[in-house]
Amino acid sequence: MKLAGPNHPFVVWAACLLWLTSMFAIAWSLLLFFCVGDILLMTGTDLVNAFVLLSGIIMLPTNVSMLCSVANSRKIDHKAKVVCCPLWLSIVWVIIINLTAAIICMIKIYSCRELTTKYLTNGMKQYRSVPKYKHFMDNLQWSLKCCGLNSYSDWFSHDWYDKIRDYEWDPSLERRNSIIKRSPLVADSVPLRFLLNTELCCKSGSCISNYLTELGTYSINTTGCGPLLYRIVMISMNGHLVMFLLIVIIEIIILKLITKKEKELGKVKCKRKTDVRHIMSVKDNFDASSGSCQLNPEDSDEVEQPILPD
Repeated sequence: MKLAGPNHPFVVWAACLLWLTSMFAIAWSLLLFFCVGDILLMTGTDLVNAFVLLSGIIMLPTNVSMLCSVANSRKIDHKAKVVCCPLWLSIVWVIIINLTAAIICMIKIYSCRELTTKYLTNGMKQYRSVPKYKHFMDNLQWSLKCCGLNSYSDWFSHDWYDKIRDYEWDPSLERRNSIIKRSPLVADSVPLRFLLNTELCCKSGSCISNYLTELGTYSINTTGCGPLLYRIVMISMNGHLVMFLLIVIIEIIILKLITKKEKELGKVKCKRKTDVRHIMSVKDNFDASSGSCQLNPEDSDEVEQPILPD
């Protein structure tokens, strides 16, 4: 007994693989949206993640329909309805969506370094005035254990802090007032998360994040977030690109195989209809051929009598 039954083995295994891929794509994309949605939005990878979710949602019923046909030992019918459209049209939509997503991934890969620098620079510039940028930079620095764009000193050139609130802890009123009067371009400090009482650029739970020029940087992360974020985005985009292209290739092969058998069956039926044996019956053929059949006199079974002399 064949494992695939009336269906090609590649179609069966590919349907199983794509079904698992669709389940993983839906779960993974939703997890990213809920957990690191702001990072996806700030890095411009939210559109790719949306295509992952859309592709998984469309692939799921398509492959479930094919697996149901396989489980019931039926040939997969490319004209069968899947939700509201034929199976072949669902496969075509999956191909179109994944091709579009692959193109977007290639664009992101091409401009990844420029976009990463742009997003981080905007986040640092608008850290104090725009809450979403503050939230983005806080989560990024805390999760990647980094500080600034290329290094911690990038914060020195940005007016990121509330001049009254961020230094009211300083016991020296005179020094605090002198810092407030100073230009923000010479501020030697890095951001502090007040709600959790955690310095975002710190190596441990407690460290010195202010007056770094005088007190040193031994207790903070000096590595910039730019190179780390760039590598993460590149790895993510390349992985998504490979996934999208594989899905496109597999879906094209499946579509070709499930429609090829239908075409071959049509050719066989057409050949049977044009067979010469269907034009004339066997008896008519025999009568027609027997009338034109003549025996060779030399092959006659009658024995010639010899002529006797008188």
